[in-house]
Amino acid sequence: MARARALALALLLALLLAPSDDDAFGGASTTLARGAVVASQCPVGDDAILRTTGSDGAVASGDLSHPASLVSGCSYDFHLGDRTELYLVVKRDSVDQRLTIEWDLAYEYKAPTFAFTWNGQSTRGAAGLNPHTHPDIKSVMYADWLWTPGAPTGSHTFVQRDDGRDEYHCSPACQKYETDLPSKTGDLYITLSTWQAYNPVEGSVIVRMETPRRAIKGPQLDAIKEVYDATCASRLAPADWSSDEYLANENTDPGQMPHCDWIPGGWKSTWHTSNACDEIPGLTCDGDGDVLGLRVTGKGLAGDVPPGLAGKLPKLEDVNLDGNALTGNVLEVLMYSSSIRSFSAAGNGLTGRIPCPGAGPPPKESSSESDWSDWEATAAAACGANDGNPYVRHKGARGLYRLDLGQNALDGAVPGACLVACAPSLASVDLAGNRLAGAIPAALANLSDTLVALNLGQNALTGTLPASYASLARLRTLDLSLNRIGGAIPPSWMTDMRALYSLDLSHNELAGELPATGPSMTRLRRVFLDHNKLRGSFGAQLTRMYDALRSETHERDSFAAGTTYALSGNSFSGALPEALRSLFTHPKTARALAQVRLGGNRFRCDKDTGGWPQWAARLQLGHEHSFGRCQPVPAMTSVRTSDEKAKVSSESSGDRPIDAGDRPIVVVRMGDPLEIRGEGFVASGEARCRFAIRDGRDDDGTERRRIAYSPATILAESNSTNRDPSPSPTVTNPGGSDGVLTCDAGVFDASDLDVPLDAIVSVAMFGDDFYDADTVSNHRPFLVRLACPARVAGAHCQHTASNLCHDAGVPTDDGACACDEGRVGARCDACAEGWAATYAVDGGEIRAGEFGADADRLSSCAPPDGTDSNSRRTGAPTLVSWAEWALIAGSCVTTALATVLYVMVTRELKGTPVFSPAARAMSPTAADAPNLRDSSGDGSRNASRNPPDGEIPFDDAFGGSLPPTVGRGYANLRDEESGH
Repeated sequence: MARARALALALLLALLLAPSDDDAFGGASTTLARGAVVASQCPVGDDAILRTTGSDGAVASGDLSHPASLVSGCSYDFHLGDRTELYLVVKRDSVDQRLTIEWDLAYEYKAPTFAFTWNGQSTRGAAGLNPHTHPDIKSVMYADWLWTPGAPTGSHTFVQRDDGRDEYHCSPACQKYETDLPSKTGDLYITLSTWQAYNPVEGSVIVRMETPRRAIKGPQLDAIKEVYDATCASRLAPADWSSDEYLANENTDPGQMPHCDWIPGGWKSTWHTSNACDEIPGLTCDGDGDVLGLRVTGKGLAGDVPPGLAGKLPKLEDVNLDGNALTGNVLEVLMYSSSIRSFSAAGNGLTGRIPCPGAGPPPKESSSESDWSDWEATAAAACGANDGNPYVRHKGARGLYRLDLGQNALDGAVPGACLVACAPSLASVDLAGNRLAGAIPAALANLSDTLVALNLGQNALTGTLPASYASLARLRTLDLSLNRIGGAIPPSWMTDMRALYSLDLSHNELAGELPATGPSMTRLRRVFLDHNKLRGSFGAQLTRMYDALRSETHERDSFAAGTTYALSGNSFSGALPEALRSLFTHPKTARALAQVRLGGNRFRCDKDTGGWPQWAARLQLGHEHSFGRCQPVPAMTSVRTSDEKAKVSSESSGDRPIDAGDRPIVVVRMGDPLEIRGEGFVASGEARCRFAIRDGRDDDGTERRRIAYSPATILAESNSTNRDPSPSPTVTNPGGSDGVLTCDAGVFDASDLDVPLDAIVSVAMFGDDFYDADTVSNHRPFLVRLACPARVAGAHCQHTASNLCHDAGVPTDDGACACDEGRVGARCDACAEGWAATYAVDGGEIRAGEFGADADRLSSCAPPDGTDSNSRRTGAPTLVSWAEWALIAGSCVTTALATVLYVMVTRELKGTPVFSPAARAMSPTAADAPNLRDSSGDGSRNASRNPPDGEIPFDDAFGGSLPPTVGRGYANLRDEESGH
């Protein structure tokens, strides 16, 4: 009796200490499934490890004939190589049982595929053809149904549908052998395959075939009804309305649905006693009646979800409310639920900040940014606390592997630190299409063991790309498009993210060159970098992709298909990459290319064709491919100094690097501005000049050249100084010019050179596409003679104003100094007679004689009598004081007289003279005289033969006769005004 009592106690203790569901993903082979079996029923050790025979896709007949029989609810470990398969079978005893698969996988690129059949083990074959009778058919997977997990870790229960299109029925292909569609029982064959994953997979899997509980727990059913009443009941769809038809035929935006058809016909009161979990669309439950999943997508839900849902559904794991019009309390589930594993509410109207999963309530929306930062740090610390800490209530959602809040109106920063601390299992994060701001969170790099997909596109993120993301070795897709991200692409991104398949950084402000693609980046197939500020070339990257595509086996062609390279709208330059020729002409790589778009760049035109090279013109490009237009290389027509006072030498110094004919050479100091005219000059932030000088020869006789560059500024033609018709020392080519630019003459280290130097000058608008013999067919070289920079002299530019002339003179080639005004001495280290000296002492200045021997060195020389030394240097004449005052007074008098004369003439023209003579009797002759001041002809006083009292005709003012000169002058003035 005691022994039986002890045995019963041991069995009870074993049941109490059995691992929870959260431990089922640790890969242990003895994991106890949720209420399905007891531990003693599960295989252990090697019996719990699924094995494959064969390699490189070869299958052994023993696997097909004897698949591994799974015990429902038990965990199995496995390692599945690339392009291999596992053959499994699980028994379904009744039509009431439902299939659930739980998985915890590790893979590089893609999850394996589960294939389900009822009429024998599935393998690779043609749809509708039995692989057992057609062993040579291996182009597609033969199966009734195919299903692929969406994340490395998760759980999925397969719903039984009324139309029979589910894993519990025979597929249309299966109907070739069976004519009816009953719900199947018996052996369900499962093939776990990596033929469409293109990588090895390892991990653990649990397959359950269980009968669900007949009723949901009452309080949880009430909670679901509250959600229905708040979001759907008032908008219940008519019997003849369907959300699927609405989206297909009327409006693709689910947020504008006029009705809700989540539960057609409305809520049923009988669900409190019936199997409501099977009848309510979108619900999944466990055998205990707890709600595990709520998936209602695109059904017209609207408004606020009732608060407290997470507390009412304590085992809720899977929430998907995508494509509705929900607004409030949805994020509460994410805040409070520690059991949540997958949360998706994309395409709704959610606002506010992104909460930390399972970390409890955040600050109020009105809180400051610092309050949010403090809360995030506190939440991260709480989520990292020990599980046994009684003072920490909310410890995160450690099982959350999927988070999708895209296409909402969320704002604030991405809470990277607390996402990592509170949801360390995250494999997929989608926050695209919101109003998120701030920097890309570098903390997400700590998800290197789990993160597979990250989408932060279409926000307002700024800053630069975190180099630490290169550690995300499992990351497959990365989308940061449509933000305001600047800086360069970290080189490590293109070498270390070996699982990366799709990279989208389009529509940002990225600059610099595209980093080289490393040899481990063999899976990169989709690159979207369009509409940035990238420059340089990418021929090597295309060659790497060509090699990867060409090496793909036939079985992996579907992986290569869809290869996309979108780089339009940047500043890439140079020749069109030759690798494109190989990509489009090799049959295998050409089939793989879905889109190549390079328009809006600055690839140079071919010098022979004036457009794209001949090989590019022969390519048969579809509308999905585009190279855009090529950029002509600028052509130079003249070089001159900007002040048009260049010195010209008829002889070059030593041997000329290139024959310049009899053209004169412009002499310019290094660093002084040059003006260059030519054709094809366009506005560009990359425009620059290149100066090349000879630098000896290599052992094989190849001439070396030393290069110096300087930025160029494009000028408008009207602003050019090249307008002086007088002769000027200009080097020209025949033909007109349509552009002008200026740049500083190149500066070289002349310590090992002999100055002056003859340099070949060239210009480029973009990249390294300079005007030279390699880029244009009619190239003519232009030479400039480079002298030492201003205030520098000597055969090697070794004499400077500072080291030779105390910054107070100009050195000469022989080592002497031409002192500035007011300075004298061999090194300009003294002041001229009458000039006051100032010396530097301990960083300050003193007048000569104040401290005598304490003076350090001469600082400056002041001109006598306080006269500005600058005016003396210009040679401007000076006047004594009385002469200056006399000149000012004369100017004032002249101005006053001119003003008076102007007023008198103006008044006379207007008929209101300043001085009017006394009235006297008008003689008949005077009365008949024409009034020259009348220009109106309207009978006014100027046209009257009897003028009003007090006015004298114009001719009478001169004693009855009009002086000829005055008359002509006034008549002319009148004619100019009247237009006659």
